[in-house]
Amino acid sequence: MAFDESGHDEPTLDELQLDALGELFNLGVGRAANSLSLIVKDEVELSAPSISFAYPSQITQALLDSEFKELSMVAMDFSGPFEARAVLLFPERNALAILSHMLDPNMPPEELSEFEQEAMCEIGNIILNACMSALADEFGVEFMGSLPEHHFSDTESLPLFGGDQKEVLLILQIHLSIRQERINGHLLFLLSVSSLHALLTCVDSYLTRLGIR
Repeated sequence: MAFDESGHDEPTLDELQLDALGELFNLGVGRAANSLSLIVKDEVELSAPSISFAYPSQITQALLDSEFKELSMVAMDFSGPFEARAVLLFPERNALAILSHMLDPNMPPEELSEFEQEAMCEIGNIILNACMSALADEFGVEFMGSLPEHHFSDTESLPLFGGDQKEVLLILQIHLSIRQERINGHLLFLLSVSSLHALLTCVDSYLTRLGIR
């Protein structure tokens, strides 16, 4: 770990580690897209995620996109070789757009919102478990996951991150497309510094098994 100007431990990954994480999460996202396609009965495309890091206190700035005001999010806790709180986060209007493809497209918005929490939990369960199961399969480990929890929030008052500077956010930006409609979202993984080290140890072991390290 290096230190930035504010004294934070700055996550420093080498190119091999970043590439490996990108490939592993891309594998998980691909599995999730296949499962979602069965639900909406149409092709779902999830882009290869881009990876960045931030601290809980910086998450508002990290999400200062014009889309990310009113939020619909699903959180799950995972334990295993490392612990992580995994969060799937969409702007509220994008969440409703996804639901419109899962349910009757002619359903009025006020009726759609009645199903939002249950449907978003199902979507979050699929995407977050697909990502963690991809890591588990490739690392040769096991994770235990909690039941998904749905939350409404806004960019300024995210309820899931308390600003503990001993924790790090691994941020994956994803683009979900259904019937040519592009929907932006984020996958967030909240890790303690020790869990981040454990994750990177798993990545290094994985690279060694592949003969890359």
